[in-house]
Amino acid sequence: MTSGDESLVSGDYRRLLRRTMYFLAGLVILRFVLEIAGARPEVTRYLSVNAALCLAAIYVAAVAPLRGGLRKFRQLPLAALVLSAWTVGWIILATILAGVLRLERSHFAVPEDFGNLRHLGGHVLEHLVEIAVFFVVLLVLMALVHLLWRWPVTVGPGAMLGTIVIIRYSIEALGAEPWRAAAWSSTVGVLLCAFYLGGVGPRLGLLHARQLLAPALVLGWVWRIWVFIAALFGALLPFYKTHFFDPSAGRVGARLAQLLVVTVVEGFIAGLIVWGIAVWISRATRPREAGQA
Repeated sequence: MTSGDESLVSGDYRRLLRRTMYFLAGLVILRFVLEIAGARPEVTRYLSVNAALCLAAIYVAAVAPLRGGLRKFRQLPLAALVLSAWTVGWIILATILAGVLRLERSHFAVPEDFGNLRHLGGHVLEHLVEIAVFFVVLLVLMALVHLLWRWPVTVGPGAMLGTIVIIRYSIEALGAEPWRAAAWSSTVGVLLCAFYLGGVGPRLGLLHARQLLAPALVLGWVWRIWVFIAALFGALLPFYKTHFFDPSAGRVGARLAQLLVVTVVEGFIAGLIVWGIAVWISRATRPREAGQA
């Protein structure tokens, strides 16, 4: 690759990152405007910036290597910091506007912020602390997706599984009915990933069953890791009620440790199931050789 080609690819990555940042800023602005316009909280709450930020991090980690960026792990911290600081910056701007202008319809500022610059300043300081929190969260999510690039065929399915888990967690945390949240089933998602692996794997050179085994096990484990991360958030944020983890049952540390062991075992079993389906699909869709009936 020539230096000119490298410059072009690097530019593609910068454009990708800018588009992602524009999307996050636009989401904050959209929710702010809708709230001011009088949209019902039952509607605007689904424009969750926190969930969108996590999804954006997964998207960037999955696509950026194709655009000349994030090819090495040491590049991830800067991208995670940029995304978290940028998003929180827009949240802070919305908080200040809502507090100074006494915009009671906006959730960004609380009533105590109105006319109380000290309280508003404390609220802004809390958001500044969130930059560090989001940075750690995004770095973990992006690192997991980045690891999948060792097996390129797993990147798309692995990112999709993470997306499904995050969406379901967010919907449950917002108090949606269980039947609505259940529609975002990661169990169904991992089965779809098995079909994908069996269909796409041979086109990427994975022609034999033994070549599909490692990617299948990776998908099984990464699925359960996404679920474990959701359970960890359930333990750290007990005010959000989800099916992933119920901290009210007590023994949080011991149950998380037990869940980690279950994650390893269930991930292995799920990987074998994915492998079986992938091998079946691979053989069923393989073109017949000349002379065969």
